[in-house]
Amino acid sequence: MPRLQPAFGLGGFLESQSGHGEDLVYRLVVPLKPPPGHSFHLELGTEGEKPLRNSHLRVELECMCIRERKLGDMLCFIHHPEDELMGHQEASLLQTLCTGPYLDIEKTAFWLQELMTAACVAVLQSATCKLTVLPSPRFCKLKMTTAVETSLSIELVLAVQEDNSDTFVTME
Repeated sequence: MPRLQPAFGLGGFLESQSGHGEDLVYRLVVPLKPPPGHSFHLELGTEGEKPLRNSHLRVELECMCIRERKLGDMLCFIHHPEDELMGHQEASLLQTLCTGPYLDIEKTAFWLQELMTAACVAVLQSATCKLTVLPSPRFCKLKMTTAVETSLSIELVLAVQEDNSDTFVTME
């Protein structure tokens, strides 16, 4: 699975209208790094299009034979048959979170929602605060509600770093 990097805030709080009055929304960008044996390649949209709207994240397998020989902690996805890999390690991203060679944002958002749901169960819920994972097809949305029904929404937006720059492209 992708490796989640430390999140950072995107702007400040936003206000949104809900059936119960106004909620505060805080957006966090969660950068993704490829797991061992994989690489990400950002393919930007063509000129004339909004480049970020039509971008895709292509996932490629990388040879891990040197790591396999030196560390022995994983098998090479490229040079071992699939049935041998299945018994020893997690499936590749191409088999789990991709549609074709591209990372599927809906599958990836669902994966993150599952992680957050497990974290909510593992963390003791307080009598003064409740944390809920809400469904969303493009990102992970959390709702924190206090005992007096004040709420804060937190949107976790997945992103990848463009080359080795300080620029992140969000996957929305």
